Amino acid sequence: MKQQNHYNQALAYLRDYCLRHGRAMHFSHGDIFEAVGAAASRFGYIENGSFHYLVRNYEGGESTVETVAAGDLVGCYPYCLDGDAAPVTIRADKPCTVRLVSGQQLNQHFLQSKKAAQMALQFLNYRFAQL
Repeated sequence: MKQQNHYNQALAYLRDYCLRHGRAMHFSHGDIFEAVGAAASRFGYIENGSFHYLVRNYEGGESTVETVAAGDLVGCYPYCLDGDAAPVTIRADKPCTVRLVSGQQLNQHFLQSKKAAQMALQFLNYRFAQL
């Protein structure tokens, strides 16, 4: 329960950061937010719509491993912070509006703010605990 509370605080902090500093960007159904193997560079708060996180399956097709929708965050986190290769493809399932920040911008914020860095760690700890 304590871990869930920390996650909720971190989610609220990152959501508010995206709302304050992000720019609104629209994605149509099927648009790619991040592509597997390409440099991950974006992070955002979903205002409306939804995205699927996709991986290649053994048959060569794609399988959905996670779906995120309005009120959640989207991005290949923490890969987007340093431009590392995205481990998944993120595709718009429905038309979406996202308050988007660059991974580089978010990383700079974490480096400059101890509170932001703590929230980022709480977010990571909870998300990876779910895998």
